[in-house]
Amino acid sequence: MENFYYAAFVSFVISLIVGIFFVVLSKRKKIFVDRVTENKPQKFHTSDTPRIGGLGIFVAFTVVSFVLGNSIALKLTLASLPVVWGGFLEDASSKVEPKIRLLLAFLSACLAMLFTGVLIRSLGFAPFTHLPYAIAFVFTIFAVAGVANSINIIDGFNGLASGFSLIALSIFLAVSYQLHDTILFEISLVLFFSVLGFFVLNFPFGKIFLGDGGAYFLGFMLAELSVFLVSRHPQISPWFCLAVMIYPVWEVIFSFYRRKFLRGLPVMYPDRMHFHSIVFRKLTKSSPKTSLLILSSIIPYEFTLYFFKNRTSISMLFILLFIVAYNMSYHAIVWYRGKTPFHTS
Repeated sequence: MENFYYAAFVSFVISLIVGIFFVVLSKRKKIFVDRVTENKPQKFHTSDTPRIGGLGIFVAFTVVSFVLGNSIALKLTLASLPVVWGGFLEDASSKVEPKIRLLLAFLSACLAMLFTGVLIRSLGFAPFTHLPYAIAFVFTIFAVAGVANSINIIDGFNGLASGFSLIALSIFLAVSYQLHDTILFEISLVLFFSVLGFFVLNFPFGKIFLGDGGAYFLGFMLAELSVFLVSRHPQISPWFCLAVMIYPVWEVIFSFYRRKFLRGLPVMYPDRMHFHSIVFRKLTKSSPKTSLLILSSIIPYEFTLYFFKNRTSISMLFILLFIVAYNMSYHAIVWYRGKTPFHTS
């Protein structure tokens, strides 16, 4: 247990130091900066801010996992390189198309299965309790790539994406601890404190942003933790892991629906109609308050869900309840204080 405390402390310190280094470097050299002059639909900050904070998380997790000799963590880190590299290139140049980054997410998901041989073989209920290998392979690729992309979708305000990741990692920590799964507990713990080192710089004052590279890395690792959890422990419902990740996942699905069917736009078209965006514009007018409001609403749901991790039917019910609550809240906020049609840019 002492090694776990040491690993947690070191991962936090490395992440924090790397983050501070890039805050200072970006101010002096004006590199890796999200400029206020850039025309982005979801831009809210008022001063140039470095957007390479995810590199601190990546470096901290990789270094500590190497020192601990956690082979699964290192294999997952290696598999994540395509999507993480695509994200960091976007952070540096803003010239990597979303479709390319999505393809890189598929590639990382394929590499993870090739390196580890772990995939989702059951959906938790008949007749899908034993999926054929080919179907399980394709399903796992889409699931991992989708979740990897989802964290990037909710990365809009200070502490939102990283705060949600900390909540989800807390759940995975508790479950792996209860199951006495040392490997998954170690991965979750190191990742948690790596994220925490970034979080203290990002929330509430936004000294550094997570960036696409960091968002994709977190999404990929959360997806793989879900896959490993249900693969190594069949008593854990795969729907429980989906329920844990339902906020960013549903944000992706609803965004695709909203853009394609309500606005007639390409599904990858960026807009200002994400849930966090309308909460900001209609309710809080503040980046940290937006994140606090959303995350404080999610915490009771997540920690109640923990007690039903073995129950597929209840996990599915939780997912349904979340979707209903999300949609009702979304539409109520959209029409709050004056009508705001869906074609708003």
